[in-house]
Amino acid sequence: MRRAVVRIARVLRDHLEANLPVAMDGRNVEGVHQVRVALRRFRALLGLLRRDYPSATLDEAAARARLLARTVGEARDWDVFLLETLPGLSPLGRAGINVAGLLLPRANPLRDAAYDRVGQVLGGADAEWTLHLTDRLAEGALWDEARSPAGLKALEEPAADFAARHLARLHRKARRMGRGFAHLTPPERHQVRLALKKLRYASEFFVTLHAPGQAGKPYLRRLAAAQAALGMDSDVLTTGRLLERFGGETGGEMRHAVGAVTGFLCCRQDATHEAAHRHWRKFRRTPVFWEA
Repeated sequence: MRRAVVRIARVLRDHLEANLPVAMDGRNVEGVHQVRVALRRFRALLGLLRRDYPSATLDEAAARARLLARTVGEARDWDVFLLETLPGLSPLGRAGINVAGLLLPRANPLRDAAYDRVGQVLGGADAEWTLHLTDRLAEGALWDEARSPAGLKALEEPAADFAARHLARLHRKARRMGRGFAHLTPPERHQVRLALKKLRYASEFFVTLHAPGQAGKPYLRRLAAAQAALGMDSDVLTTGRLLERFGGETGGEMRHAVGAVTGFLCCRQDATHEAAHRHWRKFRRTPVFWEA
């Protein structure tokens, strides 16, 4: 298990280090996007390790990474809103609602402020500490802290056994949360998507242990497709939260625009539900790669 974690940690470290300067610079939105992905994957790894490997250092790492992810995530949410969501609302113009004209002047300063916070946080102590920890994980130095019998036992477990156990747990959880999919509410479907995301990260970490070559690709492909098909639920929830930032705007035109945006996105959300259900059924029928 030690060697597997070192291998994964090196990839995560390189991903984070390569994109931190771009995110801090702020001129290329892909920097913030990639740092967000790197932090999500890092937190997914920590979540797996902390279940079996008691460590105050890993607990602190999870707390610091969560703070970093929250700041980077806010900036990324504004990027998605401005670059993807708003352009997709252009049909509202046919109803005489100038969504971009109303929301852009209000959203741009909020996005800029979020990027200012990204620069401060990624240049601060939490980011420096997190990078140092990824270095320690990547070099295997963190395992010197293993003192409890449970921690030592976890470190000596074959990586393939560790992977199969956790992948099976995450797979069962996702299937359980998606039970009765056709009747789930949007917030419930969003929780299914989060469960699929954790399963996807873990699957990508360990797929080569059980399915070398192309053997694991069908499962990963259908897992990713199911997660993507549920993305509209996440977009609606995130957009609703961002629109609340305009809550102080009491003018009738602004209230009308916010209501129109909310209604438009909810209609689009309903329209994508059948496709999401279809991808979910395909995923449920796909054999897992760790039992092959």
